[in-house]
Amino acid sequence: MDRPGHDGPPDRVSDVHAATALTPPSAGTIDEERAFLALATVRGIGQKTLFAMADDKRSFSDALEYGPEASNPAGSDGKAISERHWSRVRGHALEQGDRLAEHLEALGIGLLFRGSPGFPSALLDLERPPHWLFVQGSVERLAEPSIAIVGTRKPSADGFFLSRYVGACLGEWGVPTVSGLAAGIDQLAHEHSLRAGVPTIAVLGTGMLEDYPKGSGRLRDHILATGGAIVSEYLPTASYSAENFVQRNRLQAALGRILIPAEWNRRSGTAHTIRFATALGRPIACLRLPEWPDERVVLERGMGLPTGEIFTVPHDQGRFDAFVRSAIGKSSPAQLGQLSLFGDS
Repeated sequence: MDRPGHDGPPDRVSDVHAATALTPPSAGTIDEERAFLALATVRGIGQKTLFAMADDKRSFSDALEYGPEASNPAGSDGKAISERHWSRVRGHALEQGDRLAEHLEALGIGLLFRGSPGFPSALLDLERPPHWLFVQGSVERLAEPSIAIVGTRKPSADGFFLSRYVGACLGEWGVPTVSGLAAGIDQLAHEHSLRAGVPTIAVLGTGMLEDYPKGSGRLRDHILATGGAIVSEYLPTASYSAENFVQRNRLQAALGRILIPAEWNRRSGTAHTIRFATALGRPIACLRLPEWPDERVVLERGMGLPTGEIFTVPHDQGRFDAFVRSAIGKSSPAQLGQLSLFGDS
């Protein structure tokens, strides 16, 4: 897989006065994907601006044709935007956007808009679904019942044990997993999925072309090679930020039919994911060990309740298994007449 930084995508349009003047496109001749990628290369037009355009039901092709402030002739800064000036910007943006499109295509990265075939319907459960999604790998995987597994970036020995415990169950459940590729529990979830022979989906808090977290390239390649997918709603070269990771967590919560937080604390990214899953009505299976104090894992209204339950492992393993199977629509081994590592409990 071609990694960012080597023969990478074009730079964003940084100086509109240096842009080469090209013949402006005729209205209606630029498709939405090409227009979107072109606009994404213009300095000052970023994630929030494009999202706002989509919220306003304004087409990207119109925004590219007439300018992002066409509905306000004075522009966002109070200065008139001349047609000739925007023509130069537009021409250079199309050139840069086409280069970006070629780079994404070479990496097998596709772009799905909210109304596109293949856009995961689970994301439509969100209060503010993404208007677009960049996908590398299996688009079909996003439509399958899956298990979201998340947790701390700095797991303790107990966290490592619980992640291995969940990993040992994945082969029996036989559905894809969802996590965030972050160091710690997230990467362990992906690795245990691969070891169990089930595909896994990585939801990024950065653009697809960012090498983050550092050193995750081999894991990303393995995810893709085994039928998984890597997805992001951020523009391809977007860097990381705390806000981006919080918003990323809502996608993890929505894509999973059930959420399993392996190890976490109440002030963390995982806590945000639990809140999103609670708001969505997703089942939440919180794990604890017998020696943990009761206050270490507590569910409250809006924070795991009413859809969550706490399972002490290994004592509650049979109940835990049944809870997960119910969420993903899988029959129990007893119903299928098979033996299980969970026994008859």
